[in-house]
Amino acid sequence: MRKRFLPFYTFFLVHFSGCLSSTPFQSARVVESGEQAATVSLQKSVDANESQDYSWYMMEMGTRLPLGSDRVDLGLSGVIMAFDGDDGIEGVGAMFGLGPKFEIFQDVLAIDMPVRVMFAGESTFESTHFYPRAILSLPLSELVEINLSHTRYFYMNAPEYQPYGFSAGFALGRRGGVIIRPEIGIVVYPESHDLLQFGIAFTPEGTTGDPAPDPDWATGPLDDQTPH
Repeated sequence: MRKRFLPFYTFFLVHFSGCLSSTPFQSARVVESGEQAATVSLQKSVDANESQDYSWYMMEMGTRLPLGSDRVDLGLSGVIMAFDGDDGIEGVGAMFGLGPKFEIFQDVLAIDMPVRVMFAGESTFESTHFYPRAILSLPLSELVEINLSHTRYFYMNAPEYQPYGFSAGFALGRRGGVIIRPEIGIVVYPESHDLLQFGIAFTPEGTTGDPAPDPDWATGPLDDQTPH
């Protein structure tokens, strides 16, 4: 059964969660004018069904860019993914994603709306998916923040196929420095298996020249308390 499956590992990666991630490794705060942020993350995904013995590894590198408004930014990311089966690494894939994030309540609630494509030959179009995500950030102190998210996944050529995910994690560090982000998550497949995910990310933040002055709504105690 496994041998017959191996020639179709790319199809499996595309349609059965290899290309889906429930862990955004980010907070509700957007990158504002004069700021810059990048993220490097490592993640492992395992099938929640104990009878399965495969897993996925994902390394993602991304950046967020201001879009001229202090309530929206743009995320760009590239991903390298590997499928680990019975005989070790049995396949690799590459993905590219981009999309805006809209801040609903400053530093607390945002909606991320990226699109991601996996380069998989004839299955490239089939892998394209849109995954809107709600992100809730809860500051505990100047150096610690809890981030929660809920994600829905929509495939362009299969709108009836709608997995969803949840994640929880910490942001550890001071705003403007390096933020460490351990996270765990789950992708739920209706009428199928679930996927458990865990990983860690590092987000160095900085400024590009003189930052734009803060608007009235962006000032206050919360701006000082939230690490990222």
